[in-house]
Amino acid sequence: MDSRKLERILIGILLLLNLFLLSAVLLDGIQDRRSRRETAQTLTALLEESGITADARALTPRACPTKYTLTRDLASEKRIVSKLIGSAEAFDRGGNIFSYVGTKGKAQLRGSGELDMLLDTGAAPVRGSAMRTAQRLLRRAGIGATPVEEGAAADAVSLCCTCDGCPVYNAVLSFDFVGGSVRMVSGTRLFDTAAAEDSTGLMDSVSVLVRFLGIVRDEGFICSRIESVTPGYLQTVARSGEAELAPVWRIVTDTGVLMIDAETGKTEGRLS
Repeated sequence: MDSRKLERILIGILLLLNLFLLSAVLLDGIQDRRSRRETAQTLTALLEESGITADARALTPRACPTKYTLTRDLASEKRIVSKLIGSAEAFDRGGNIFSYVGTKGKAQLRGSGELDMLLDTGAAPVRGSAMRTAQRLLRRAGIGATPVEEGAAADAVSLCCTCDGCPVYNAVLSFDFVGGSVRMVSGTRLFDTAAAEDSTGLMDSVSVLVRFLGIVRDEGFICSRIESVTPGYLQTVARSGEAELAPVWRIVTDTGVLMIDAETGKTEGRLS
């Protein structure tokens, strides 16, 4: 067979194969969008039976975050601290408490995840805003964080540590500013090494909304609208230097906030 003819046949086969694959991808996308739409319609109907409406984004199906065990690593800890207070020397104070003396300040970190840090005047000057300055410092140290609230003061801001982009609601670092620079950092951090745990059976956003309806009906939580449903974590220090990150769902309503454990379905935090 002529080589050019064979080449045309092969190109035709490849084009047909690409068209087949493209059709499969498009079909999967259509089916996924249809499934999401039907899920949202079902959730809307269930909520309306209890007199509750919801923002459309709150009904978008989302997977549950991975469960983790975190472990303290002193070598990593020293590197992180040195990014904040300059090249630091570590001192073991006993009881899993370490203090650090750097070229730009001092710090003390505990096996509970708590930390206290005092920076020298001018070591971390404000640039742009207090919030941006705090975020820039944490990025330099490799610490993911998100603002606890948007409207921050000029002399004090708080940021929530994150894991895989999700907030850890009880791991908050507070920054105090004096004379145009960061002077104190305090709060609770995340430990250094993360190991994924078995996350089978954890509730996704759809399952947690069904659980939410059970709480409304059985526990007397009253609301008329769901504003948002977002994944996050709560940190529990199992023993000194080791913590568990439990996935939770934070449901914001017009009357308050519910935080539901994705594994147990229990209400971990409630403000109503």
